[in-house]
Amino acid sequence: MCSLLCEYGEIYKMAFDGFCIKRIVKEYNDIFTDSRISKIIQNNNFDIILVIKKGKDTYNLFVSANPSMSYTYLISDKGEAPKNALNFCMLLRKYIANGKILSVTQKNNERIIVFEIEHLDEMGDLSIKKLIFELMGKHSNIILTDENDIILDSIKRVNELTSSLREVLPKKEYFFPSDLKKINPYETDLKNEIVNIFDSYSEEEKSKLSLSSLLVNSFEGVSKNFAKEVLFRAGKIQDTKLVNTDNDILGKVSDSFEETLKLTLEDKCFYEYIKDGKLFDYSTFRYEYLNDECECKEHSDMMLSEFLSVFYSAKHDQNVILQKSNDIVSLLNSHISKNKKKIAEWEKELFECENKETLKKYGELLKAYSHSIQRGKSANVLDYYTGENIDIPLDENKTVIENSNKYFNDYSKAKRRENKIKELLDQTDKETKYLEDLLLYISLSENTSDINQIRQELYNKGYIKKNAVIKEKKKSIGIKHYIYDNNYHIYVGKNNIQNEEVTFKVATGNDWWFHAKGIAGSHVIVKSDKDNSANEWDMPDELFELCGALAAINSSHSGLSKVEIDYTRKKHIKKPAEGEKGMVIYHTYYSLVAVPDISRFSLTSVNS
Repeated sequence: MCSLLCEYGEIYKMAFDGFCIKRIVKEYNDIFTDSRISKIIQNNNFDIILVIKKGKDTYNLFVSANPSMSYTYLISDKGEAPKNALNFCMLLRKYIANGKILSVTQKNNERIIVFEIEHLDEMGDLSIKKLIFELMGKHSNIILTDENDIILDSIKRVNELTSSLREVLPKKEYFFPSDLKKINPYETDLKNEIVNIFDSYSEEEKSKLSLSSLLVNSFEGVSKNFAKEVLFRAGKIQDTKLVNTDNDILGKVSDSFEETLKLTLEDKCFYEYIKDGKLFDYSTFRYEYLNDECECKEHSDMMLSEFLSVFYSAKHDQNVILQKSNDIVSLLNSHISKNKKKIAEWEKELFECENKETLKKYGELLKAYSHSIQRGKSANVLDYYTGENIDIPLDENKTVIENSNKYFNDYSKAKRRENKIKELLDQTDKETKYLEDLLLYISLSENTSDINQIRQELYNKGYIKKNAVIKEKKKSIGIKHYIYDNNYHIYVGKNNIQNEEVTFKVATGNDWWFHAKGIAGSHVIVKSDKDNSANEWDMPDELFELCGALAAINSSHSGLSKVEIDYTRKKHIKKPAEGEKGMVIYHTYYSLVAVPDISRFSLTSVNS
């Protein structure tokens, strides 16, 4: 997982359409038919994991009905089940635990997968249940029915207040939502159907709808990207409004649609598309419209479900991290916002303290001319600093000396206030930078363990209560470890705790150390298998570039085209006497300018 993310970065699009589901269902049917469900896990309100055994093999099937991203794939680690099972999980365990999977099918060409499961009921008789995965964005759900399609329960209950189209509640009949009753493209005369649909639109509708939307809205499983490919294969037809479309164009689109459908059935490979070094899309047949803008990689030696598990699991981890970190992100932003308001108020007070020297001067002048000044509302005296006469306001109820002493007292107060404000500003600036650094480290987190380390740090600093800290079993600290050129070991910290570990426990005297100059970021160190750490060993230039790039990517300036990086030997790195975790000082160092991009380097990930 980690090496793919390093190579491609963030995933921009995912073609989890009906044609992708068709391929996955075929693979699932081959794998799971005649297997048994040995364990069922539900970690949250959207996801379930089915542990499925077939002979000596064990598979962990992950399914998510998350409205922001619904998908299914095989995972390597099922994780631990919660101590207290959720209601839907208990229901699944009651009805399908140890059940035999008879078949896996797709409902027409839609994003719906149906597992037919045989099990023994409470009377010991064989009974059939259907576990239905509706993977349709915000309408996604996981539903259990009996053999007569009566709903037993669902992971998300839908009542008439939530949806006027369909209730998904126990004892209700399961049916496909009426608004999603599109046409199965494999079971119709496409040419006549497309013309009929086109003719059914009013002129006003035709002025709003495009050719691609006609395909997406009318036919099961058609994604926007699939529709783009159909138009491209029809002769690079522009995706114009239907009002500008004639029968000749509709005929070309129909013919192209039919040819493209054949490819979805005949092509046994799948394809991934890389744009600017990042995964842009994938498909179960070759997308020709992406030829000019993407590099295409064909896969024929692995199953699509295996490929999907590589990066969907990474995307799922990102979503879990987002959910797990929402509370501390809000906490950090709240503290940062409050601090910035304080800073603005103190800076205003500091500005007001700038007149303290005038107060001191007034006191001095009044003292100097006290013998010649009478009581009153003001005194006009010669300012011997400028040689000009000035008016000094007086309290007519006080003597001149008393007015002088008041100005001296006001000066002393202003000076003390100024010093205190500067101290508060310095402390608050440091705290704000520290909190902003933690926001960066949250964005660099790759798993819940990384988040929990930050949570523990916030607890230790008094920002959160103890019950908000998740106690974890003792395990590795989660430092990113790469190998380059079968020799050089690179370690990257993702937060203050890991940076401390990287620099002061993993690194030794002559290892190289990298960090983005003057900003928040990861500590990056390099060790060598071949060179004796007791000697000052050298690295090839490309390794300096790679480590600089890693430090740049894992910094608060990762969005810039170039980032200045400091690098030195670990022996030059010191920890301040009362420094926080991850804080270091160094005086002997070199600098380089790095590009935050490692796509041209071949890195092997040891762990993540």
